[in-house]
Amino acid sequence: MTIWRHTWELLHVGFNSLFKSPDGYRNASTANVITFVILPLLVIGGGIYYKVTIKESLVSDILTVLSIFLAITLGVIFIVPDKLSKRLEDDTSTNESDVNSRIRYRNFCKLFIQRLSFVLVLCVLLIILTILMEILPSIASNILSSFIFGLFALSILSILKLIIDIYVFLMSNFPR
Repeated sequence: MTIWRHTWELLHVGFNSLFKSPDGYRNASTANVITFVILPLLVIGGGIYYKVTIKESLVSDILTVLSIFLAITLGVIFIVPDKLSKRLEDDTSTNESDVNSRIRYRNFCKLFIQRLSFVLVLCVLLIILTILMEILPSIASNILSSFIFGLFALSILSILKLIIDIYVFLMSNFPR
């Protein structure tokens, strides 16, 4: 039972992290709500309404893309904490600017790992649902296909948010 509780916690914390700025502060703007809540729900609803189903060739493509992304992401998730600990060990300055920079970096790394974990769980969930749809094609394939498309849209949008935040965080250290 613990694995399900931790999986739910990863999904909950990761989804909430989508509504934070790269510094880790809450930023629940209308654009975020539209992007991460309304748009995936529209994809699911539209898929159900228009009776969208996933073709077999698309299933194998989705599984391939998700598997590759999952492997790359697992490699990245182990690098970030290592880089954080090295940066914190190397930087022992008590200057207020340096302390603020370390706090921003720590907040960014925490948020990065939360979002990356969320995307990983989404990818694993998508892989499971896609395999289930292939094994049990007769069980509400329209609804399952729409749900898969909605989760796929959410995962793509989450990845884009992650990339944008990395860019914003890295570019904020350079003078304009």
